[in-house]
Amino acid sequence: MCIISDKIVFCTCETGSYEDLPHYWLLYRFNKQKDLMCVGEPLMPYDLLQLNYNLNKETLAKRLNEEDAFDKAIEFKPKDQLEIVINNLAKAEIERMTFCFKYKSGKWIAEEYDTFELMNRYDELVFGNFEQIEAI
Repeated sequence: MCIISDKIVFCTCETGSYEDLPHYWLLYRFNKQKDLMCVGEPLMPYDLLQLNYNLNKETLAKRLNEEDAFDKAIEFKPKDQLEIVINNLAKAEIERMTFCFKYKSGKWIAEEYDTFELMNRYDELVFGNFEQIEAI
């Protein structure tokens, strides 16, 4: 699997659906009035089996906390969550990587990805793609 560049730029240009993008980021905003009850059986994520998963998570966390990580200014709020998906269109699930970060005290912190929490308590706010995915 690739090693993500520390120069990655998260673009805010929205075109169509993020589901059609090879790589995307998606910002979720906490909604205290939303209280759905989606349930299911969680599956073990394949992400953790990726050789460079932890290195990439650390690179992304550092990059997200730099002023020029996004192509335009976005006002983040406490409890915002950011999902970053690499190889979204891969045929084999094991090639796909998902990272989740939560905005706390003015900083992005790596979090465990919890699909049910996002569906039950969060709204999708904005999404985009990104450039310079692989380190040179």
